[in-house]
Amino acid sequence: MRIIKTDTDGWDCVPELKEVAYILEGLREEKYEIDNCVRKTSLNDMVTQLKDQLQKALDELEYIDTDVEYKTVDLYANKSDYDD
Repeated sequence: MRIIKTDTDGWDCVPELKEVAYILEGLREEKYEIDNCVRKTSLNDMVTQLKDQLQKALDELEYIDTDVEYKTVDLYANKSDYDD
């Protein structure tokens, strides 16, 4: 496993994860209908939209190298503090 040093403590260092979150957020209306027993979208359209968006999210996840560990470092700290 390799280590990548980053100055962010969130997942900004993995843009594919941000894209997946964006894709899933796009399913908010469908989730609202399901959670709140609202039926304004046909079942066929609902399932098709869910499948399409979930497949896009899965496709994006395939690009992520999971053999990486991200280590947050302070850019202003003494460099020798982080040498491994």
